[in-house]
Amino acid sequence: MFGKAKCKICGEKIRFALRHLRQKHPETLIDEDISNLRMENIMKKYFT
Repeated sequence: MFGKAKCKICGEKIRFALRHLRQKHPETLIDEDISNLRMENIMKKYFT
């Protein structure tokens, strides 16, 4: 079973990382660097 990740920005425990970023922190997806990152790097940058 998959565990929950903790958002470094707001501290919420979530299951779906991209959906959380789209809904709660859309400013992170506007950043040019995010479009070039792989999912592994997104998880390291925004979640624990």
